Amino acid sequence: MKIFHVPFRWGRFLKWVGVLLTLSFSTMVSWDPSWGAFAQDQKQVEPTQVTAALMSPIERAEKDGTALHISLKELTKLALQNNLDIAISDTNEAMYQQKVIQNYGFYDPTLSLTLQDGRSKSANTNITNRSATGFNQRDNALWNLSMVKNLPLGGGVTATFNSSRSDTNQLATLFTPQFQSSASVQFTQPLRRNFRLDLTRGTIKLANLDLKTNDSKFKQGVTTTIASIQGIYWDLVYAIRNYDILRESMDLAKITVEQNRAKVEIGTLASITVTEALATQATREIALIQAKETIQSTENSLRNMISSDRNADIWHQTIVPTDSPDFNAYPVELEMAIETALKNRPELEQYDLQLQQTDITYQIQKNMKKWQFDVVGSFGSNGTAGPQSLSSGVPTIPEQFVGGLPTAYKTIFTEGLINWTVGFNIQIPIKNRSVDAQLAQTQISKQQLLMNRTKTEQNIIVQVRNAVEDLETSRQRVETAQVSRKLAEEELAGETQRMDAGMSQNFLVLQRQADLSAAQGTEVQALTTYKKAIITLQQNMYNLLEANDFEIAKSPGKGAAAFK
Repeated sequence: MKIFHVPFRWGRFLKWVGVLLTLSFSTMVSWDPSWGAFAQDQKQVEPTQVTAALMSPIERAEKDGTALHISLKELTKLALQNNLDIAISDTNEAMYQQKVIQNYGFYDPTLSLTLQDGRSKSANTNITNRSATGFNQRDNALWNLSMVKNLPLGGGVTATFNSSRSDTNQLATLFTPQFQSSASVQFTQPLRRNFRLDLTRGTIKLANLDLKTNDSKFKQGVTTTIASIQGIYWDLVYAIRNYDILRESMDLAKITVEQNRAKVEIGTLASITVTEALATQATREIALIQAKETIQSTENSLRNMISSDRNADIWHQTIVPTDSPDFNAYPVELEMAIETALKNRPELEQYDLQLQQTDITYQIQKNMKKWQFDVVGSFGSNGTAGPQSLSSGVPTIPEQFVGGLPTAYKTIFTEGLINWTVGFNIQIPIKNRSVDAQLAQTQISKQQLLMNRTKTEQNIIVQVRNAVEDLETSRQRVETAQVSRKLAEEELAGETQRMDAGMSQNFLVLQRQADLSAAQGTEVQALTTYKKAIITLQQNMYNLLEANDFEIAKSPGKGAAAFK
């Protein structure tokens, strides 16, 4: 007879011993009140301590008196009035206004006054201008006044009024000192080049278009800021609601702990169910702490949008949204939305302004190829006066010219000493390759702008389509989330009843609680996402300001923006 030797397997033996010891230990804990109490005391210390320290940021603010209850519109207005980015953009308005004024300065008149006194001496070299001494001496003094004014039609006017006094020792001079005066007006008016448009007028038009472009960009920046503010507002609403949901879930876990502990004491449940409930409670407390941090970080983002001044009141207050994410359907028709966007979007407006600037630049450059054909003219009169002189006892100076400076002024208008000129200046460009190249470059730039504008239109249409589709998807998510939350409530209620009747298990109730918490969070998130989808669509349609009843008003002469 053969004897078979079966090897002894220590690994399997130790494994089964461990299982038996574990089962025995669990039974002892279940039926021995002292063991159960010891286990519960050891497991529940940490969750209980953490729970005692938890308090909602909103509850803490209400208790401390730092809560700032504010609606979405009130918060948006507050942010627009204090946002640093908007304040910086607003200063550009004043800058562009000053640039326009600077270009108009070309037409400001210029008044010039010249005062001069001097003396010159030279040797006698000519019998006609010799003097009784060995040298000629001439003393001169003058005081001249002139005003220059550029005209809006490209021309200019210069008016002068000159006065002088000269004294000489030359023998050939009829009278000395002599007083001279004159008044004249000179003018120039282009009839072809620079008649309808010149560099100055073109620069002014370009500056005004820059001002309009800045207005468009400012409104665009305000719209972007409003969308960001309102998006963060709804993020805060969700964070607060999510915190409340998680706390309710944790409270359910605490109730389950107490119920299980009572059942363990009477021997209807194993003590392991208390451990499971405590573990679930601790997990939910961790989620609650994270939710609290989310509230605080979202609040800081809102504060940063409202004010960069760390000493402002908003940094010491807790923002409490008063708007609720209730579901209100936002009906929209796709074609209408696209048409509204193409009509309102500032990007297209800015392209149109750039095209206008390109046309003006082209006209300025084209003007330089024209013939220059200017009419010029002047009109004036002279006056002269001085002391009477005699030649062989006969006066040599007409009586009306005898006198001082007042007489010289008088004779300007009484003696008919009129001077006038009229004529034309003509300049014909033969070839100007520099201007031709500039014209070609400007035309190419215009073609590029037109193509970019078309591309931008296509992008806007895609953005609006995506926003409309996202809005519809968000609406469907809200409806689905509401159904899911109702079903989760019913499942929890049913599982709780089964547990009370001894037909279910502890971990199933805990799972239903977690499912309900997740469903409630999903519903709130779906509601706030729908609100944000509306904001995104309004931003793409560029009617967000109107939808919030905001109007940008400029303070006269200061460039400061006010929001109504």
